[in-house]
Amino acid sequence: MKIYNLKSNAKVNVGLNILEKLENGYHLLDMIMLPISLSDNLLVKIDEEKTGDLKITTNDSAVPVDKRNIINKARNLFYENVNLSPLKMEIYLEKNIPAQAGLGGGSSNAAAVLIFLNEYHGKLLSDEELIKLGKKVGADVPFFILNKPARVQGIGEKIEEIENNLKTGILLIKPSFGISTESAYNLVDKLNDKKMADIDAIKKGVESSQLKLVEDSIENVLEQALLLESSELKEFKDKLQNIDKMKFFMSGSGSTYFSFMNEMDFLKYKEELDKLFNDCEVYFCNFK
Repeated sequence: MKIYNLKSNAKVNVGLNILEKLENGYHLLDMIMLPISLSDNLLVKIDEEKTGDLKITTNDSAVPVDKRNIINKARNLFYENVNLSPLKMEIYLEKNIPAQAGLGGGSSNAAAVLIFLNEYHGKLLSDEELIKLGKKVGADVPFFILNKPARVQGIGEKIEEIENNLKTGILLIKPSFGISTESAYNLVDKLNDKKMADIDAIKKGVESSQLKLVEDSIENVLEQALLLESSELKEFKDKLQNIDKMKFFMSGSGSTYFSFMNEMDFLKYKEELDKLFNDCEVYFCNFK
């Protein structure tokens, strides 16, 4: 039996526009996605002598370990597409990225497993083929296969790599509640007056290290839709807005909010943040 250690990092959405809803129920998006250092760890054990199923275990009781886990879907699709019998595997998933947080933890896990299996079997699929396969697994998986700062459009499959020159770290605050991505998208149709992010300006600001331009251009249509019905989210956002000298933005479908911040400022505010958000998960990260 061989053992491998994989890292699987999170992302933040810096601006998120929903352009239209397609007949198949998917939404056309336009957004900037940046990988961050907060990561899950995956311990993969492979029995090279046997074919068989995948057994998943995890430190997070909220994460399903049966066929509902997106890692299972990724593994099965990979083997179907390369026409090989699946090797017997065990994966221990150490979750550090909170679930239902808008940080892409599940998609990142799936992408890490797809990349690993492709390399393990001698790169049977090209990068383009792997991205196409990732699209079948989940909308954010193609981004994590590239895993670089990008403008992401379509339903997640159109990825334009950009350069992130922002000279800052990032503070994440995840409240005690999560938000289902599906429920967030279901609320978008009720939103009559969308405030759209200026994605071109955000891209320019990220590439030219103009943080104020980035902050002034961010909007998140999913957040606007959620605030229509979620008093819990509204109360949490109000609490964030009462913090002096900090600007907070929601990542993806939430419930995590982030603020651009350097590490020295984080250490200065840490005690205050711990008191204010003692029921939350608070992280300081760097961009990858």
